[in-house]
Amino acid sequence: MSSSEIIVPANQVLFEEFCTLLDSLYDKKKSKREKFRILSNYVDDFRLKAAQIRQEKNSTFYPILRLLLPALERERCSYNLKEARLGALFVNTLAWNKKSPNSQKLLNYRSNWHHKDFATVAYDLLKDRVCKSSSLTIGDVNDILDQIANAEVGKSPTLEEIFTYVLNKINGRQLKWFLRIILKDLKLNMGLKRIFAAFHPDAKIYYDNCSDLSKVCANFDGGNTRPSEIGVEIFYAVSPMLLEQLKITKLSDLPPTKTYMIEEKFDGERFQIHMENNIFEYFSRKGHKYSHNFGESYESGSLTPLLKDCFAPTVKSFILDGEMMGWHKEQETFGSKGMKYDVKTLKDKSQYKPSFCVYDILYYNGKSLVGPSEMGGLPLIKRLEILDNLFRDFSGVISHSKRQVVKDNSDIVDALNKCIEDNKEGITVKDIESYYIANRRDAGWYKIKPEYTEDAIEDLDLVIIGKTLRHPKSFYVACVDNTGGAPRWLCMCSVTGLGREARGALCERLAPHWRRAAADPPPPCLHFNKQKPDFWLLPEHSVVLQVRASELVSSNSYGTPYTLRFQRIIKVRYDKPVNDVMTLQQFEKIVSSNKEVVKLSKKINQEQIDNVSMIPRKKRVAKPLKVAEQFRTQISGEVTVKSQALLGRKICILSDDVDCDKAELVKIIKSHGGKHEENYGADTWCCVAGRLIDHVRFLINKKTVNIVSTSWLRSLPESETLCSLSPLDMLAITKEMRLKMSLDYDYFGDSYKEPIEVDTLKKCFEKMDSDEPKMYLTTQEKIKVDKELFEENNPFSYLRPCFLSLPKSNRIYAIRAQMYGATICDLDSGNVTHVVIPKSASSRDKEEAKKRNALLVSEEWLDACFAEGRLISEALFIFS
Repeated sequence: MSSSEIIVPANQVLFEEFCTLLDSLYDKKKSKREKFRILSNYVDDFRLKAAQIRQEKNSTFYPILRLLLPALERERCSYNLKEARLGALFVNTLAWNKKSPNSQKLLNYRSNWHHKDFATVAYDLLKDRVCKSSSLTIGDVNDILDQIANAEVGKSPTLEEIFTYVLNKINGRQLKWFLRIILKDLKLNMGLKRIFAAFHPDAKIYYDNCSDLSKVCANFDGGNTRPSEIGVEIFYAVSPMLLEQLKITKLSDLPPTKTYMIEEKFDGERFQIHMENNIFEYFSRKGHKYSHNFGESYESGSLTPLLKDCFAPTVKSFILDGEMMGWHKEQETFGSKGMKYDVKTLKDKSQYKPSFCVYDILYYNGKSLVGPSEMGGLPLIKRLEILDNLFRDFSGVISHSKRQVVKDNSDIVDALNKCIEDNKEGITVKDIESYYIANRRDAGWYKIKPEYTEDAIEDLDLVIIGKTLRHPKSFYVACVDNTGGAPRWLCMCSVTGLGREARGALCERLAPHWRRAAADPPPPCLHFNKQKPDFWLLPEHSVVLQVRASELVSSNSYGTPYTLRFQRIIKVRYDKPVNDVMTLQQFEKIVSSNKEVVKLSKKINQEQIDNVSMIPRKKRVAKPLKVAEQFRTQISGEVTVKSQALLGRKICILSDDVDCDKAELVKIIKSHGGKHEENYGADTWCCVAGRLIDHVRFLINKKTVNIVSTSWLRSLPESETLCSLSPLDMLAITKEMRLKMSLDYDYFGDSYKEPIEVDTLKKCFEKMDSDEPKMYLTTQEKIKVDKELFEENNPFSYLRPCFLSLPKSNRIYAIRAQMYGATICDLDSGNVTHVVIPKSASSRDKEEAKKRNALLVSEEWLDACFAEGRLISEALFIFS
């Protein structure tokens, strides 16, 4: 039997049934546990039905899983379809007037229907225009998605043809879920871990080690079976192990019984290199392949040919984890992400070339080194022994990271200060006995940067001079140039980060002084450069902001030659006169090195370090028997209150953790001004849990008390004001607390008012770029461009001068005419140039069409235009 005759049961599942599942999972009234049960039952039911098929089959769940987890799709090319482009695609496919109300709702759905996602808006508008019933299967939908991905790389059919087919084959509810799949966000409020767990308990771990859904399905389609080893495999991307933030002032949090090593934190892009039998593959942090850039073999690419002869003769295969850096060809130094190049797309003419800095090995000569020891993994110290003998360093091409074993905490301080002196990003501190756990952040690796610590970064005082409508929570801020007599204010960057109340008070104060730029352009004393504000105000009516950033990067977009990177507002300085903000002379002193990237960090003083003590290297010894903590009368030793983050709040510790016992946790609570109590009650602010003992599990499931993790308490920063909790801090949240938090956080725990993390911020920037207002040319401007490009022979938009009304014609004529530039109008429109009707139209229809001030032609005229690929004279096709 040929492979084409093998049945794939998942492909035969009706898409309608899958949409029913998604509706059940989308139901916001259902708990996460109930959603998990529904999905588990669906998977079990699919396996049962597939098992009953007697023909030769492939029972993989992959066709369904890739639709259930669209954000993890790696087999198909990118769709490159966001909401704005999808809206325009529907308007063009349906031949709607762009200015009609329905078109505007699709094209500007955020401003018109901001409370609904795009898929819901499209469903509301199109549910009566699509078919009522549909027989599409999972296989059909995956085929359609393949065609959409192929259309982006120039393969036929076109997107308009594909969506015309979809609208004729799909019903309204299916369209909604189809669009969410394309946008790669099903909005199920159900995490990856739960979805994978419904398929198999080990599926998430296995995915982290291979980043391939089809391989996950191939290993776990049996249901309860478990592969012999959940390790990595060559040419399957591993989700990288992550670094936990650590303040330099909190070095005492490092367990004293462990040995650590220090490495420089490279400011490049996380990459993996896979090699087997001299065939290479490169994977980015997100698991995307880049061998087409860097080279699949020693004969091609920008990096692989330079690696020839670097590796030891005994090396047959490996996976290396490291950072892809840009190496300046002339200066022979590393660049950073803040510079004006993308290391993934460097060309031969660029000043930089790719260079790989290696700090770990995950696979060697057919053996996986990832995971704990029971899964075949090796500790870091053993992995590095293999790595050190794997290749020789080649300057500007490939190199080992420089490592230093920590003798005491002062080594860490000195290493950080050396990085600050060398204008580097920071350092990493790693437990040498740590195992490589894919996609984990709390497994013994730490990152230390100056910006994590107060007084280790140089804040800037800047004045607000503008804002935009597009980003209402941000402000343009400026320094002052006093060298030319009258002050001149130079815009430096756009900043965000104020909480709702602080931003509201600031906006209320500035509201009377804003001037609209469209009606009243900014005066010469305000210099914005390319970043044009929608509103501006004079500094004498403005307020100073204390701004913090990690570095200054070269830019020609603002009034100064450098702008801030990773900037946020620290404080509103109502007390500071605007004339006391940073001057241009002070700014020029900071950037006097003329480097593309200038760090704003300052060296760390020993006075800033909290309890810098020796880290003794000793074996664990058995703890002596002692009275349980809850029966002691008091904690020995005085606790100095250094913070008011927990002032007056009662906190109950349910369990400690491996690295911090209960006594230490109580000290932390007291150092923040809090009160420890042995038993929680109605006035308990929250409980703290580390080890998940039975009592803790019971309380987490019951959700009658608010519970945070010990890691949250241990990392709580010192503050002069009371701290607050976010959903991401919580192990359990009461109904009352969840309702209260809903005012400040969305379903995913993302704050409406606080700064977000860098990775999330980057995604927001990408979305902002895709949502920029589009410029639309008039028809006359398009015709002029056509003439400049094609002169008189335009094969692509030869119907551009035509405004067609097709009252009695088949819709396919309108679609095809529009594809070649024609504008489709209603019969009553005042700008119609041609009325097209069938030759067999009734006399009444012809007489009605003749009343319009337009040429009345038959469909044969369009047929002739399509056949010859040009605008044909209407003379032979006009109705008399």
